[in-house]
Amino acid sequence: MSSTPPNPEALIGLGQVSGAQGLKGAVKVRADAEAATTDPEVFAALGEVWIGGRGYAVVQAGRHKNQVLLWLEGVDTRSRAEELAGLKVLGDRRRVPRLPPGEFYWVQGLGLPGVNAADGTLLGHLDHIISTPGHDVYAVRQGEREVLLPAVEEVIVEINLEAGVINVLPPEGLLEAYAD
Repeated sequence: MSSTPPNPEALIGLGQVSGAQGLKGAVKVRADAEAATTDPEVFAALGEVWIGGRGYAVVQAGRHKNQVLLWLEGVDTRSRAEELAGLKVLGDRRRVPRLPPGEFYWVQGLGLPGVNAADGTLLGHLDHIISTPGHDVYAVRQGEREVLLPAVEEVIVEINLEAGVINVLPPEGLLEAYAD
């Protein structure tokens, strides 16, 4: 376990401990709307995660159903893993592996403005992402107004991290359904 936390601005959300798996202290991590990834290989590449203000070396990472399983140094019993249940799992963003062009981690998109590609109007900023079996849904918020956009190629035209914008072509009638 590490005793020196990284700079708080360098930490990104990876999910939340949902419980223990097995008797040897594996923890189950459930992705949430702030999660950077659900890929066990990313957790392994990070080498260390932060849970409850403490650093834990990642010994092994795998998958169980729709969750990530982590075996952490110093967590070797079911009861110790259960003590971590409900806590956020954080990682150092500087250690997250780069993705191929056109792909991004959820946390990179949060806060970006969603702009209507047809007329340039601001729809709001990406507040959170909802994972569904069919496709993700982007919740774009401007003040009290929230617009839910299906994350499909026909609607999400471009996510440009360098320019810091999400270009959107909402389906006909969608914005009117959210009108005040």
